[in-house]
Amino acid sequence: MGMGTTIFWAVIISAIIIYPIFWAIKKGYSRKWDEE
Repeated sequence: MGMGTTIFWAVIISAIIIYPIFWAIKKGYSRKWDEE
């Protein structure tokens, strides 16, 4: 496994972790807008 493979997996893992958090925040904001 070279350096490129390590970076590739780091990007995938961070995307898997960050995307649901970002999606939940975005959904929370849209819900807040609907209430007002």
